[in-house]
Amino acid sequence: MPIESFALGSNLNLTSCLVSNIGKTSTATQDSETNLSIEAGSIQAELGGRVDIQEKIKVTTGLSTITAESASYDETTGLLKIPKSVVFENPDLIIFGESAKLMTKEKTAIIDGADYQIFSIPARGTAGQIRVENGKNIELNEVTYSTCTSIDNSWELSAKKLAINNQSGEGTARNLVLRFKDIPIIYLPYLSFPTNDQRKTGLLAPNLGQSSKRGLEISLPYYWNLAPNIDLTTTPTLMVKRGLQLSTELRFLSAKQGGITQIDYLPNDDKYNNKNRTYISHNQTINLSPNWRMKLNGEYASDNSYFEDLTGTMSSTSRTHLLREMQLEHFSENWALEIGMNHYQMIDDSIIAEEKPYRRLPYFNFSGVWNNNTHGLNYILDSEVVFFDKPETMRGSRFHVMPEISAPLNFNGIRITPAIGMDLTKYNLHNSKDNSQSNSSVSPERAVPIYSLDLTGVFQKTWKDGRYLQTLEPRILGVYIPYRNQDDFPIFDTIAPDMNGIQMFRKNRYVGQDRLGDTSQITYGITTKVYDANKSNPLFGFTLGQIRYFKDRKVALPSETKLTEDSSSYMAMMNMKINKNWSIKLGHMWNTYSNKSMKTTARFQYKSEQSEIFNLSYRYRRNMLKQLDASFSWPVRDHWNVVGRYNYSILDRKVLEQFVGLEYESCCWGIRVISRKHLAYRNGDTDTSFSIEFVFKGLSDIGDPVENLLDRGILGYDLE
Repeated sequence: MPIESFALGSNLNLTSCLVSNIGKTSTATQDSETNLSIEAGSIQAELGGRVDIQEKIKVTTGLSTITAESASYDETTGLLKIPKSVVFENPDLIIFGESAKLMTKEKTAIIDGADYQIFSIPARGTAGQIRVENGKNIELNEVTYSTCTSIDNSWELSAKKLAINNQSGEGTARNLVLRFKDIPIIYLPYLSFPTNDQRKTGLLAPNLGQSSKRGLEISLPYYWNLAPNIDLTTTPTLMVKRGLQLSTELRFLSAKQGGITQIDYLPNDDKYNNKNRTYISHNQTINLSPNWRMKLNGEYASDNSYFEDLTGTMSSTSRTHLLREMQLEHFSENWALEIGMNHYQMIDDSIIAEEKPYRRLPYFNFSGVWNNNTHGLNYILDSEVVFFDKPETMRGSRFHVMPEISAPLNFNGIRITPAIGMDLTKYNLHNSKDNSQSNSSVSPERAVPIYSLDLTGVFQKTWKDGRYLQTLEPRILGVYIPYRNQDDFPIFDTIAPDMNGIQMFRKNRYVGQDRLGDTSQITYGITTKVYDANKSNPLFGFTLGQIRYFKDRKVALPSETKLTEDSSSYMAMMNMKINKNWSIKLGHMWNTYSNKSMKTTARFQYKSEQSEIFNLSYRYRRNMLKQLDASFSWPVRDHWNVVGRYNYSILDRKVLEQFVGLEYESCCWGIRVISRKHLAYRNGDTDTSFSIEFVFKGLSDIGDPVENLLDRGILGYDLE
């Protein structure tokens, strides 16, 4: 019978002949029921459905292939036996085994004495026996597992039994031991873990750390995958100096809403008179319709020292109040509406009543922009109604409307925009300190026109045979606002911000509606940028600007003096990429009257393709700030990296933050050790901490996560 007519399966008529030796040439057979095909140098079939296969065997079923030197197949049961030297392979893994059985009808393979590699993780290991079902589900007995190479087997998991489901992304292990450098460091009777990026309920890696205000810290987070769109993380943390804290974080997301709720609870704080300490945070956005949404945001702390004692970042410990707000928003093509209310929890007793923020109970904001109307006119409207409340101070409502009409004109790269607006503001005030029934309400108001003329231009040219593109962007803004006495207006939410590139071209020098600054001024500035041929990030950028005043400004905040200078400070900014590694960023404000610097920023950065990073920056603000900040991340030899930061206040003669650390990273594991000292209390006291983090690639991290600290403290730091 010719080989082309030979087929394994129930339709094979073995009574017609007995094939004793098919020959040495490569042959191919296929079982139509099991979708099994066999290629071999020699195939011998016997009565009863047994087939012996020899020499260069390749068995294919679905996406899986098996190669061996000898095998036997029973077409009745669909059982393929390979007595020695077998290789099993599919798109997800490859297994080298001493012997194997392939149950083709069940699509199951059993391999004994195996070495395996899983491509999707990737990982490798050994097993006394491996069972593979449908080429996806894997069960291993007496197994080892690691993402390290066989040459550098730095860490290894061993387990009595390990099961991996690649479809669900779930893995489980029993009697598990984690060894690092052949030293057992963790034993778990049972572990459930994800094998991909899908979420999976189970224990997360523990965190270890130490600080002077909390002592030794050990956290054991547990992740709960409650639903496809809801998860919960609970983290008990033992702080040797304070007690056991429980933290929970609930996250939820759907087409209609999303949010995060965090609750931290520390009962009987050993260093806080055994009092209970709590922090609650809730942030939620609800999409009511395509154009309507609601925001709910709020925080609560049980005491004013909570962040100083129980957090480790300067941004947290310097907080003075916690916001609670509810807001309803509507957005359309041309206009937006906001309705809401907010109030605060004060957590800094040093702030006097006059400096505490007002509660807005409630507020109403409406704004709209309508461009390209009749005769090319643009219409802008900003309006608000707010009721401000604060105990023992002036309180009341503020009504503000500001319509504006502009007529932009374009001429070959030049845009001229004349505009006229009207500021209409009215108050209804009540003095909370006045207990009498008379003269307790006042209603100051203003109606002030705002005239402006804005001239902008964009010009560009190429040079060096088109290798570089330079742009030139001049701008001149003229503003006239007549004086109106506003001394009897309250200060609810208005400040005089620092001068910068944005503030320089604002028409009102104040932020907030309690003051409209009178002025007759011209602001002029120019920006130039140079790009390479790719026109991506500029190689060079420079901006220079100043405001010229034609009369003294009379409107002022209570803390301000009248402004009589005929010009503002010069403001200059420069960005320059010296070469592929070095870059400079400079900013400077110079007062021409006092011939003194008002504000200076300077930053130098070196960043190479070898991940060598060095940053040096200087910040200065006259009579307020003078700081030096240096940071680095530097490879010292193969796999080793040194990191550090030194942030020093020259004015206060005090270190704000300093840390130094050492990182080691190989192909499959890493370690980070950081020693840190930083300001932790409002009175200037510091906290000293020590963090260690083990990174087992393909498994998890063990220790105190320090990567966020490095990302924040070292500009350009990227572990990847």
